[in-house]
Amino acid sequence: MDATFEARLTTNRELGKRFFAEQDRLKGGPAPELCTPDYVAHLGANPPVDRAGHEGFAKAFYAAFPALRHDVEQVIAEDAKVVVRCVMSGKHEGAFFGIPPTGRSVTLAAHVILRLKDGKVSELFGLFDEAGLLRQLGVLPS
Repeated sequence: MDATFEARLTTNRELGKRFFAEQDRLKGGPAPELCTPDYVAHLGANPPVDRAGHEGFAKAFYAAFPALRHDVEQVIAEDAKVVVRCVMSGKHEGAFFGIPPTGRSVTLAAHVILRLKDGKVSELFGLFDEAGLLRQLGVLPS
């Protein structure tokens, strides 16, 4: 494999890890400097949102789970895509989309594809176990 290409893959893997580390540090959506101006996020079954929409969605999560963190377990990189498998965990301490705080700890697996353009994230496709989260909060039966 070409050394330049391998270096780009390493850079892409690091971007995948940093993307989530920055969200945890900022307690919100993706850091603006990591995203293209036309960034779009597809978060679960929700309609696509721009970076500001992702920011609002993420801030609601962090408000409900103040110590929320993403533990990145695997990163796979291609030339223009990065796949990240992570586990989100936190304690439900604030209202969460109409669900009052339960004090319960949750663990939630997530699989994310990041499409890259010019070294930044241009599009995110994220799937996470929404039903599992609701079961852990006691909203859905186990």
